[in-house]
Amino acid sequence: MSILAIGSFLLGAVFGRFFSVWVLFPASALVLAVGYANFSISEFVVLLICLQVGYASGLALCLMPDLWRRDKSPHEPSRQADSAAPTSFLKARHH
Repeated sequence: MSILAIGSFLLGAVFGRFFSVWVLFPASALVLAVGYANFSISEFVVLLICLQVGYASGLALCLMPDLWRRDKSPHEPSRQADSAAPTSFLKARHH
């Protein structure tokens, strides 16, 4: 059961990184189909919670990439005080 819970968490993290929240509905239906056939209701609930917590953690890691990589060079010139927004803010992010 713990292997399935860890797998469900990791699957949720991948879903949170690459898909919208709507992917949780078919994933939950899949867990329901597998869980209904093989597990008790408490084990099914654990798998669903692991899937949703994994989704939230994958989404959080996707939204906060600067916590993991700090590429800013100490020799980088400072911004002008009169600029409205940095150019990196205006560029489109591609996932």
